[in-house]
Order: sequence, then structure tokens, then C-alpha cells
Amino acid sequence: MSATSRRQEERRSGPAGSVDSLREIRFLAVGDINLGRHVGQVILAGDTLFPFAGVGERFRQFDVVFGNLESNISDQKGRTEDPTSNMVFTAPPAAAWSLAKAGFGIVATANNHALDFGESARAQTVRFLDSAGVVHVGTGGNGRGLYDPVVIVSKGISIACFAVTDLMNTTDSSWKSHVAAADTGKLLPAIRAVRKSADFVVVSYHGGEEYADRPSPRTKTFAWSVLKGGADVFLGHHPHVPYGIDMRGGKIAVYSLGNFVFKQPSRLWTRYSFAFAMTIARNDSVVRVSRVQIMPLRVDFQPVFLTEGAEADKVRDRVMSLSSREFAEQCKW
Repeated sequence: MSATSRRQEERRSGPAGSVDSLREIRFLAVGDINLGRHVGQVILAGDTLFPFAGVGERFRQFDVVFGNLESNISDQKGRTEDPTSNMVFTAPPAAAWSLAKAGFGIVATANNHALDFGESARAQTVRFLDSAGVVHVGTGGNGRGLYDPVVIVSKGISIACFAVTDLMNTTDSSWKSHVAAADTGKLLPAIRAVRKSADFVVVSYHGGEEYADRPSPRTKTFAWSVLKGGADVFLGHHPHVPYGIDMRGGKIAVYSLGNFVFKQPSRLWTRYSFAFAMTIARNDSVVRVSRVQIMPLRVDFQPVFLTEGAEADKVRDRVMSLSSREFAEQCKW
């Protein structure tokens, strides 16, 4: 689903006019997406499909595709990174169409690069995503709407999505007026409010320690605070390496999705990661995750899925070795 939240036609079976009691949404989540730097230059040259050329076919198997948009999208007159630091970067305006054409239904914009090139670039990001029909969550203006979820409705199931960050590339706390901070005092009441109407709640979180082998205690504490507070799934990113997945009583914490469109060749686990797939099913009045799957990836400017072979096995072995027993027992290949 690549446009603003919308209701799709109900799937019907059996006697005419009856609605099938079992409805399912296939949801796919990927990690950090940087459409600036080199990728941004390729997009500027006209190849808007370049970053997702190897994954679009697989994306079409899912109803909703989520990713963390690590770069903002702004017009910097041909520049896609700061001339004095490649740690400050932006995607060009056409990158919003790259996301739309690839099939992204929703992106998180709450992360430490949300204000690269300033508040003007953050505001442009929102406008460009809106114009391309890509739903976004996690940033706003003047403190308004930061903790308002995006609600996606498909096949009779409503999914409320939040996005927050625990980090920002500035010491000026005013960023919290424009980007949703990982503040349980603000997030938990918003989750409780939307639970009254939404069937399912997903929280995107940007935080943790870059390149560490395991999630930080702070990340794990935050994850289970929001899961116990009413969320169903926690999707983490920022460490740039893949972590394990915890499942407890149907609640799922994906601590780090690692990289997706991001070239960091100096470390093994910045070059490999996974996409997290889940089937969200309604059976009568109950909505739950009925199937979970990890899909190994080789990460670069153009990520590709790894279906078999030594590389795929290596990714699966890492994720499973770091995951809870309950998740390992439920996970399908």
C-alpha cells in the first residue's frame, strides 16, 4: 500500500454478501535508508529506481512496507551531503518518488538525521513525501502532531504507527518541537488513546549504540515499556547492525533492523541484515500476529534479498542466536 491510509475492498468468500472471518495483512519492515550521498547523486542523474532495483519484486508480495528514512529529502541545489562533513546528508526531491515507486507504504522520519540541513529541510521532507503519496510519521512542526499516529486500514484491520527517536545530531533541545522524542510520558498516553479504536499498534524507535553486538539496556527497557503499555510490535534501528528478536506473549521486539540502503563496508554486520515480515490476522474479533519471518539481506547502495546459500545462513544464524526461544519457535523461513 503506497498511498495515504485507505481502506481496501474486503476479501469475500462463501455465500454472497458474507465476509470471510479471517483477514490477513502482510507487513514488511526494513532498516536504515540513506538516499543522500552517492545514492542521491544517482537519483539526481535520473535513475530514481536505482536504490530499490533489487527488492521491488519482493516488496510487491506485501500489503504494507515500512522503512526508516535516515536522510531527509530537500532541494540543496544539487548537493546531497555537506561539503565539510559526509555525516550531514540529504536526499534530493525525486527520492520521494523513489520510495513510492519501490512500494513503501510508510516511512519513519524520527531519527538523528531528521534536521540535517535544518528545519527547512525537515519541512521539505514532509512536503515531498506527501506529494509522492508516501505516508510518514515521527516529525511535525511547533510540537503539534508529533505523537499522533498514522493509522493504516487494510482488509478490515487498522494498524496505528508511531515513530520516535532517542538521538539527535544537536545538543539544542529545541529539536523536540519538530521531531518526536522517545519520551514514554508522551508516547504511552497516545498509545492508550489509539488502542480504543486501532486493532494493532507498531512503534518505530531510533536509538541504541552504533555497531554494538546487542541492544543496550536503555533500548530494551524502552521497548518493553511501550509493548507493555499497549503496543504490539517494536521496530528498532540506528545501530546499523542486525540484532535478535524477542517475543513474549505475542508481543514482539525487533531491536535493530540494521542497514537497508546504506553502504558501510568496513564491518561485516553493516553489510548484512534482514527484513522482518509478519502476517497480522483477524479471526473474528481477535487481531494478532499469526506468522513471523526473517528475510536475509545483503546491504549496499542496492540491497538484495538472500534466499539461500552461505550468506543467507550466516544472517539467519546470527539473528536466531540472539533471539528469544519463543521467537525462534515461531519463526518461519
